Amino acid sequence: MAEIDFQLVDEGNFEDIPLPAQPGARCQTCDYWERLDGGREAPPEGAHPAARAARKRDRLLAARAIGGSYGMVAYRVDTVDRSSIGYAQFGPLSAYPRAAAIRDRYPQLPESPSPWIITCVQISADAGDAELRESYGVALLEAVCNELDGRGIIAVEAYPEGATDAWLSSPGPPSVYLAAGFERAAGDDRFPVYRRELSGETDADAWSGLLRAAEPTEDDEWPLPLPKGPSEDDLFRPLHKPKRPNPFGED
Repeated sequence: MAEIDFQLVDEGNFEDIPLPAQPGARCQTCDYWERLDGGREAPPEGAHPAARAARKRDRLLAARAIGGSYGMVAYRVDTVDRSSIGYAQFGPLSAYPRAAAIRDRYPQLPESPSPWIITCVQISADAGDAELRESYGVALLEAVCNELDGRGIIAVEAYPEGATDAWLSSPGPPSVYLAAGFERAAGDDRFPVYRRELSGETDADAWSGLLRAAEPTEDDEWPLPLPKGPSEDDLFRPLHKPKRPNPFGED
């Protein structure tokens, strides 16, 4: 297998997200998981695709300063070329109403802590034969789980669908989840729920990088507006309690 590099989605590589397996779909404008009435298809002509792409990019990056990017791109790297071959989308359950609606059908799943959801795992058909494509999918899932583990996430779930061509379902084939350490926690072969427990041990270096990536421009105040006063040391001085009135009057 060729060398694979994984990068979190940001403004610079958003357009590198490859086309999914489903004909007519486009990850840069899909809102299937973000809306109960959403769809995967690309916007029709004259439907302002650039605006929809901007909205999707903003959704992936909306919580970057708090919880990190919600997407990852996989690149195949060799001596002369670097090409994007895969994409994964993930995030907290609250970010994906459709995932929440699916999960509600399985009361046996643990309620707390709420898992993060991997909604999409896609590997381009031109990445190689079926075996190689699946190997790339497993590697991408492992990279996502390692990233989420470093953020302190306790568990991740996914809801792949049984289909003749398993890659047509946006979460990808159930087999890649099993190979990446997931277990079937609920459902049947047609609508399974796969879950993987993580260590939840936060990686301090990862959080430092996250904060650097999300640092505002020079026009913004960072990390918080400082109080007006003689020095920044005022932040750490105890507040003076107001003098309580004497109920018996002043001498």
